[in-house]
Amino acid sequence: MRLAIEKKELVQHIQHLAGIVSAKSTSPILTNYLIEVDAKKGEVKITASDLEITVDVRFNAAVSEGGTIAVSARHFNEIIMQMPDAVIDLWKTEDLLMIQCNKIDFNILCADHTLFPILPEPKLTNATTVNAETFDRMVSKTSFAVSTDVNRAVLTGVCWKIMEKTNLMAATDGRKVAEIVVPNTAPLPAEDNAAGDVTIFQDAYADQIMEKVIPVKTLNFLQKIYDPSIKDMKILMERNKIVFAYGRFTIVANIIEHKYPEYQKAFMTDLPNQIITSAASLKTSIRRISLVAPDDNNRIRFEIDSEKFEINTSDRDTGDAKEFIESYEYTGKPTSISFNYRYMLSILEALDTDKVCIKLGGAKEPMMIYNEPLPATQKITFLLMPLRS
Repeated sequence: MRLAIEKKELVQHIQHLAGIVSAKSTSPILTNYLIEVDAKKGEVKITASDLEITVDVRFNAAVSEGGTIAVSARHFNEIIMQMPDAVIDLWKTEDLLMIQCNKIDFNILCADHTLFPILPEPKLTNATTVNAETFDRMVSKTSFAVSTDVNRAVLTGVCWKIMEKTNLMAATDGRKVAEIVVPNTAPLPAEDNAAGDVTIFQDAYADQIMEKVIPVKTLNFLQKIYDPSIKDMKILMERNKIVFAYGRFTIVANIIEHKYPEYQKAFMTDLPNQIITSAASLKTSIRRISLVAPDDNNRIRFEIDSEKFEINTSDRDTGDAKEFIESYEYTGKPTSISFNYRYMLSILEALDTDKVCIKLGGAKEPMMIYNEPLPATQKITFLLMPLRS
């Protein structure tokens, strides 16, 4: 095996791969990259896997000799990243990978590449092509809401539902929910919507075709490699796996084989109170008040009526704080509600608009949070459960 490639070209292909490799793997071979070099094609294929997700990237290089090796992913990435911006030569001698750039030389021990698990080459002839920008947007609006509790495996993934007319993604950890619905086809013309015609969003959940729960690690990787210049992504659905082909990357991931909970039962459309205010100002105020919030539950409190909007918190070990929001619109009765400020901030960060609309009822009812104004061609809904007083 022998090849030469510019450092910047190699870096752009491997910089995110190391995140796939698990440092805690029970199989030592999975701490390595599998590097396959094809002299006829002048192509390099690097594969990383933790068995739950396998990613390979293929790119061209100046190949003078083919071959296959397995080498420590961590050491390979760290060495390449520290090389000067110049051509890097790589070749195998016995059980060593030689890496040379200018007057710098590294010799890394290789592992037994035959131990590396090989997946069958996915057949993408039946793959569906989706718009990569829309898919990335759906992930960005939902993935932050997944659970980190491994004992609730289904909540550690994002639910992707494909309906006859819409695509839906949703995530929840039991305390917050994020959902986005987008049309499968081009949005209705503006004049048709203005005329009061029924839109697909009034029946967004009808005629479900398929539901998959995708691990968030897979979706986070797709976000890292998203490139606005690459418009299409191919997706192949299998019984217990999902395959993404995007740019030079192929990602094969296990799906989470559990029924996703019916989170929509928690959505409330008849909450009597509504706040509209600046999202940026609200985030700033929450961050400031949270400086003395209790560490055990991150509790802060809204107390609001038509005359005042107060954000406050209190901790017996730290002190208390309060701040009044000056610019806001409120309709409804006086009310108060406590919540985890970290969850609220994560939702506010996912908004697209300068203003936020928060609908709320009493202290025990959830808050429904929306962009203000609502997007014309997408339905985005956030829910935050209150903390008990």
